[in-house]
Amino acid sequence: MVGHVLLPEDILLDICLELSVADTVSLQQTCRILWVKALGRYSEEDRSLRARYGGYQSLDTCALQALACRVAFLDAKWDARRLSSVRDHQLRLPQCITWLRLVAGTWLFVASSDNDISKISCWDVPSILRGNRQPLAEAYLPGQVKTGELEVQASGIVLALGLGPESPAVHLITLQKVNKGHIFTEMARIEGSSHVLMLHGDLVGCALRDGTIAPHLVNWKESKIHDIPQSDVPGQRSVPHLMAIRKNTLVLVRTNLLQVYSLPSAPGDFVATTKAIAVSAIWEAVVRNSDTEPSVLRLVVLSPVGIEMCLLDIDTLTKIDDEPVYTRYTLAKQPENSSHSVPWYRLCVGETGRREPGFQYPPHFVSASISSKPHDELAPIISWHQDGLEQAAAWALPVFDFDEVLGVTVVGNCFGELAIYDHVGSNLVGSEHLVVNLLNGQWPIVSPLPTLPVSLNLSYIPQNPETIYTQADPAVLSQWSHDDIDLGETWRTDWWDHDSCSGYCYCDEWQGVLGDFAWKVEHVYGFPGKIIPQAYARDEYLSVDRLLCRVGNRYLLYTVGVPSEMELLSWPVHISNRNRFFIIANANTERYACPTANTERAMYRHMFRTEREDRGGRVHQNLLLVHPVFDDHELGNVVDDADSALTGR
Repeated sequence: MVGHVLLPEDILLDICLELSVADTVSLQQTCRILWVKALGRYSEEDRSLRARYGGYQSLDTCALQALACRVAFLDAKWDARRLSSVRDHQLRLPQCITWLRLVAGTWLFVASSDNDISKISCWDVPSILRGNRQPLAEAYLPGQVKTGELEVQASGIVLALGLGPESPAVHLITLQKVNKGHIFTEMARIEGSSHVLMLHGDLVGCALRDGTIAPHLVNWKESKIHDIPQSDVPGQRSVPHLMAIRKNTLVLVRTNLLQVYSLPSAPGDFVATTKAIAVSAIWEAVVRNSDTEPSVLRLVVLSPVGIEMCLLDIDTLTKIDDEPVYTRYTLAKQPENSSHSVPWYRLCVGETGRREPGFQYPPHFVSASISSKPHDELAPIISWHQDGLEQAAAWALPVFDFDEVLGVTVVGNCFGELAIYDHVGSNLVGSEHLVVNLLNGQWPIVSPLPTLPVSLNLSYIPQNPETIYTQADPAVLSQWSHDDIDLGETWRTDWWDHDSCSGYCYCDEWQGVLGDFAWKVEHVYGFPGKIIPQAYARDEYLSVDRLLCRVGNRYLLYTVGVPSEMELLSWPVHISNRNRFFIIANANTERYACPTANTERAMYRHMFRTEREDRGGRVHQNLLLVHPVFDDHELGNVVDDADSALTGR
């Protein structure tokens, strides 16, 4: 058999020069068809790309070739298990980054804030990779963004942003193109609701209402609220991990429970409980979208086992007596050689639902492929990280997103470091080639967001081991210890007395910022909202510290020096009596709702306090910027008992 011979390029060009103009044009079209067929090999990516770029008719040959090569190169990197970025760009924002989303690998939405201002920004990622660091648009908000969801709807991109307790509301906004550029506009505002868990068409799922944990749905176009029935029982007092809707069914995902409800189908109807399904532990959960099985809710979860897939057949939930069809199988197991039982955190799932990234400590990225069916062979874990002081600190309470089709990862952290990692390196196809420009929204521009700063003027006590507490902001302390309750002689309210405060009752540890104890109550235990300390006590006999606080409609008793299952006790506010302090025996014991957040918190506090000089001692928002220097054994010990390691400050 005669083998194939690769002609030298100059000879091939000489042959092509013998073709007529018509034949040359046909050859060009043949190359175009080949690129389209090459993209068709990657069926999942091809489906997503066709949704973005149509049938590729809008793409010129150069853009089509760039797209096909990018998808092929990325697929090869996945097969080789080498995902480190080829190039990256770093931006430094003057505020902490609290939320971000990447849309179609093109538009990067970022919420950032400090104690003075809060803003939402949008960048064009291809422009950033070409060296243009200016955002498309920026606007200011009246409160810090705590939570948010984004959905691409028929009329454009919709953001539902849940603001903090200083301005509790959900803002529905969009970015629109105008003659002079782009502007953010507000389409609706839901006052009193916050902690966004879901955005599904006209419905926003929230967990807080008027500062109290009360899951509910809001039709943001009609300003109509639907309460979701809940009980004051273990496992249901904290906020859910997420909400999801399939068909006419709402599912709340909790640590050990799936709560199923039927949605209102006519005016005057209400959200009705269908059933509750007990499940093994779920630490984090993300919905995996699927067009092929609309009646099945697919959840990718982090658990003590590792990464798992949960399938819930909605058609088996229509009646209370029906036995639900719930399937769960392992995608990837937790690493056996880890020095901590909760090594993974910050789960994320890509647009096609085929791959998921996350973080593992010592902080680095881990990714795995997602199988739609159980397999005997588990998915291999791919690890990658970026080195160097110029890189964004992956341990600094990161938020991130990624586009698995084009191979772009974006990461932001509490120091305002924003990183864009390109895993392929070739040019990204610009937004001008999208079949539908998602920024040409169809909503009338009625309420543009302000483009000048809106002052928040939040009271704040610097997080610094050397803080002199007689200099603490009186505006902070003036809000504490005002509830009319009889505490007894052992309890104290003199927060400004440095000598009487123990390590766990320092004022700066209960503000709800950047890994303090109020942050732990919110993210680890699932009690968000404004925490108001009432009193503290030191039990010398038991050698434990106690702090009593209120968040929403619950009192919380935080005890340090006891096992984690007894660390946090709670009571409803309405059962307290001003003349009688709470009876410990009647307290509700609260368990970790999200243990992965405790890993994240412990790592942040450890790195912040031990590596403070590596980035030149640069102060950022009253915090000293630091750099990760990892010792796996040391960090494992810190994570296992992080709080005890910090009592001496």
